[in-house]
Amino acid sequence: MADYLLDTNIVRYWYDTRCAQHARVAARVAQVRQPDPNTAYVARLFISVVTLAEIEYGHAVTLSPDMAAQAAYRKFLAEELPPAIEISRHIHEPYSKLRAWLFNNCSPRTKRGRASRAEELANPTTSLELGIDENDLWIAAHAALHGLVLVTHDRLSNLARAIQNAGVGPVVEDWTGP
Repeated sequence: MADYLLDTNIVRYWYDTRCAQHARVAARVAQVRQPDPNTAYVARLFISVVTLAEIEYGHAVTLSPDMAAQAAYRKFLAEELPPAIEISRHIHEPYSKLRAWLFNNCSPRTKRGRASRAEELANPTTSLELGIDENDLWIAAHAALHGLVLVTHDRLSNLARAIQNAGVGPVVEDWTGP
């Protein structure tokens, strides 16, 4: 049975009952938290310190913050998830392999050469931008380093499956669909 690293959007859907994705994500969380009938193993849910930083950044840039709502969200995180997984010196290997694979396979050629930022990466078949940023790479590297399934609803999920096929990324699931 697997343990899971929840991306920022999945944590939000799990917490926010107003999101259309809430019911599916909450149901999947409940399902993975049930003991496996064969082993009695209960999956563990984690977040990366990068996800925690993204959440706090969102709170910090809100034009009219609701301090009570932010406190309730932080309380939810503290009660439902273990402390965020910290970045350690060991993350360099999965991060560098993941980023190198992406840039070698998804970097459009420009007059200046290859793309230099993750935001410039594109699907080599369709030329559509991938819609990922550096934080997505760090979160995926965290999942790979710790052998966790990355749960995300980002456009990164389709690409992450391709990266997994290349042998450098984590297994990816999207809990917002059927």
